[in-house]
Amino acid sequence: MFDTHCHLEDLVASRSLADVVARMRQAGVDGLLCVGVAPDQWGKQNEVAQMARNLGVSVGLAYGVHPWWADRLEPSAALKALARWIEQEGDRVLAIGEIGLDFAPKMPDAARQTELFLGQVDIALQHRLPVILHERKSADKLLSVIRRHPMLRGVVHGFTGSLQQARQLIEQGFYLGVGAAITHPRATRLRATLGALPIEALLLESDAPNQPGHAHRGKANEPAFIVEQLEVLAKLFAMEVDALAERLDANANELFGGRLQPGALSGH
Repeated sequence: MFDTHCHLEDLVASRSLADVVARMRQAGVDGLLCVGVAPDQWGKQNEVAQMARNLGVSVGLAYGVHPWWADRLEPSAALKALARWIEQEGDRVLAIGEIGLDFAPKMPDAARQTELFLGQVDIALQHRLPVILHERKSADKLLSVIRRHPMLRGVVHGFTGSLQQARQLIEQGFYLGVGAAITHPRATRLRATLGALPIEALLLESDAPNQPGHAHRGKANEPAFIVEQLEVLAKLFAMEVDALAERLDANANELFGGRLQPGALSGH
């Protein structure tokens, strides 16, 4: 089973990588997509990914500049750095991300975010790579950008929006990332929304070490815990857990060009 969104270098800053991998294996999670947020972290991201591969885990890599960094970096310099990095890494790059827009209060200037985002969309299109999108209070703007770029494909990470927004994104060929938010008892609207969508449009993700689920409140999230989201989805769709895991892994491979190597849900 594959976790399509993880910040592994952040997770192992406070715990043993070997222990994280052991818990993954026990849960039946044997693949990750490690997602980048800033140029000064891509090197560490790459290093930790290779360490995980040495422990027998399949690891893909995505690189990007998160909108939260829009006021820490000069956009044109950040875009040049990303372009150079993608050229350097070549076929090892599966996606551009985590990129996007965050228009919540106290976030970086919207114009700077937009410049950074649009430049990264151009890089993704140039290299024919999918994008991994961060969205907060920016769905309409993101949709307008996506509609102007009909060749763009990707996933909206940690989707918590409305059914209307979900359907509009799916119509544009985008997937929706299902995070641990669905495990919280009060997430009834989100569960109803996801349950009304086609399974073929969903991906499973942890966002580890961020956004832990209900059973892990106040603790770091881990890739192993995506099994808990899988169980919630299985109830929503009245499916066997193993069959749903296979379908979600197939979705991930469809988006990322068959370059992931997920395994069976053997440990569950």
